Amino acid sequence: MWNYEHSITTSAAAEAVWAYYEDPARWPEWDPEIKELTLDRPFGAGASGFLHLHDLPPAPLAVTEVQPPTDFRTETGMPDGTVIGFTHRLRAETGGRVRITHGVQIAGPSAGAELGALLTAGVPDAMRRLADVAEADAG
Repeated sequence: MWNYEHSITTSAAAEAVWAYYEDPARWPEWDPEIKELTLDRPFGAGASGFLHLHDLPPAPLAVTEVQPPTDFRTETGMPDGTVIGFTHRLRAETGGRVRITHGVQIAGPSAGAELGALLTAGVPDAMRRLADVAEADAG
């Protein structure tokens, strides 16, 4: 298994950040790699759909765990059986700040640094954008 995790802090409330997580139509606002996310029902455990990235075919995506307004996990599979998990956590920090943590876990034949680097290259920028839009909504 290959693992990655990145954290930042924000002055935005967890609920403001969560509002962007639970609304798939807003994901492209904070992650420039995403063209569109479609789900078969409202955001929650058991929802499934497709993640449309720019210049790539749509990838199936399942929302596997949700604990509003602090945690959720999604998974997607590759044709070779590799499973990619994406975790998102919000935790209260001192001084009213919130720690945002995004993680990527890859298990299966394609797990490793090469695929990991490809999948995580844009994570820090997307997280900063997420914090920025959530802070702007509060401000």
